[in-house]
Amino acid sequence: MNNSCRIADVVEDASIKRHEIPNRLTSVERRLMKFFRENQTLVTCVGNIGAGKSSLVKFLAYNTGMNALFELPDEGFEDHFVQNESLYPLLATAKDSAKRTLGRYYTSINEFIQCQAEQEIESPAWMTSKRNLERSALDIQHAYLDLRKMQLQAVPHLERSTCVDGSSLADRYAFCDVLHNDMDVPYLSREGMKVIDARLEEEFKPLVEPGLMIILHAPLEYLFQNISERQREEEKGGTGEIPEGLRRLVTSLNVRYDGFVDKLKDTGWYTGPVLKVDVSKIDFVSNVRHLIAVYEGIEKLLIPESF
Repeated sequence: MNNSCRIADVVEDASIKRHEIPNRLTSVERRLMKFFRENQTLVTCVGNIGAGKSSLVKFLAYNTGMNALFELPDEGFEDHFVQNESLYPLLATAKDSAKRTLGRYYTSINEFIQCQAEQEIESPAWMTSKRNLERSALDIQHAYLDLRKMQLQAVPHLERSTCVDGSSLADRYAFCDVLHNDMDVPYLSREGMKVIDARLEEEFKPLVEPGLMIILHAPLEYLFQNISERQREEEKGGTGEIPEGLRRLVTSLNVRYDGFVDKLKDTGWYTGPVLKVDVSKIDFVSNVRHLIAVYEGIEKLLIPESF
């Protein structure tokens, strides 16, 4: 672990013997549970599409007693509150809106790619498709910022600590940068970027900051396999294959996430501890030793020795 900037990479402890696993796992879970109960902390989990953010948030919530807030209304990944069940309808409405907007956004990308193959650049049909894409790209950013804002406004009023699937900072410094700078043509216009930056500055600066950020990353082949296997409706093309627009997005996002921590530090948006997990090597979903490594990584970054 680099103590100066408090960044740690999760590494498996291969020396754990089989009979030691139950004690090692429950011990770190108990310590995390006690800490999160007594020290209200916000943990955000970010990473590329298909990296397993929602899966890790679910493990954290149900194994350490935290609240869990997810970005999409997928079955089995519903928001979880220790108390404050009255927030369910409000956040569910925002998530449903984001999911509908995401479907329209993916459709506009694929329609534009098809238009590019058939029409001359800057022809009337091309320009119409491009404007529709820019509008959809801005709409999806607004939808996610609306949801993120509601979640962060709720966090200080929740019992115990909270882990969140996704972040407005990832939306801005990964997704928006990709859409504006890394596509063959800008999917998100310069004016749209200014609108997003203004919202972040005015609406998000006063909100609660994360006490820990967990970044999941993996090679592209691993991410595409995960996306294919989970079969989310908004991520499927007409043939059942991953649409070309989504492939382009995931490919560019992987590069942006490589420099994400440095970008946050340079902008001053986040300078706290960061736990990095290569999910192609640390399979916390199906390998208990790997889950222990993730939990112990969180413990080392968050819990003081005197606790």
